[in-house]
Amino acid sequence: MTFFVEGLSKFQEPEKQVRRIGEYLTVEEAVAASKRRIDEFLLRDYKAGMTAAELYAQYEGFGEVPCIFRDDNQTISVAGFNHWQYAKARCAEICGK
Repeated sequence: MTFFVEGLSKFQEPEKQVRRIGEYLTVEEAVAASKRRIDEFLLRDYKAGMTAAELYAQYEGFGEVPCIFRDDNQTISVAGFNHWQYAKARCAEICGK
């Protein structure tokens, strides 16, 4: 089975943009790719002195949301991975809580 990770850019109003991030053989690889994409955004947008709440607000407003699909066209909800929770935890780590 193949897992596709696609990124939804919410900030492209009025039309949202969807792009293929990659194709992976395992769900673990797809989750890792999703986490990398979130980390890239957070590390790029982080400014010294920024709070975790400020950085998270940037992600909520402008970050690309990774979505994982199986090759049988079913959206999956990966147990143990939620991109919002992951981003919030990473913001706390990056900003030093």
